[in-house]
Amino acid sequence: MTNSTAVRGLALSLLAAACASTSGHATTTAARAGLDEPTLMEKLRSDLQPNPASALALADEGEHRFADSPRAEERRALAIQALINLDRIGAARSRAYEFLAHYPDGPYSAHVAAMTGVHPSPAGPGGQH
Repeated sequence: MTNSTAVRGLALSLLAAACASTSGHATTTAARAGLDEPTLMEKLRSDLQPNPASALALADEGEHRFADSPRAEERRALAIQALINLDRIGAARSRAYEFLAHYPDGPYSAHVAAMTGVHPSPAGPGGQH
């Protein structure tokens, strides 16, 4: 193993540990506290600006626990906003493509499109995949 390989491996290990300690904490807290979905959503909204890593972890926890609930569209849009707030634009755009495919005309679609530059595919000839 070369020095650069060892350094790269150490850097990746430290980065993974840092990510786990920031985003994993909110997920663990939400699961341990047994937050119901309305409470989880309230916490997600309040964490969005001051602590986007926590907001993203809460959104992911909500996705795991509440999947396609009536609040799923908002939760998914907030997760995209949290990714943008974390400067993870590529991940935000990836989620935006999925979001807009699933909710092309939803109440959060225009906001997601404006935030990410991703727009729903037009329906009809030539617009379908």
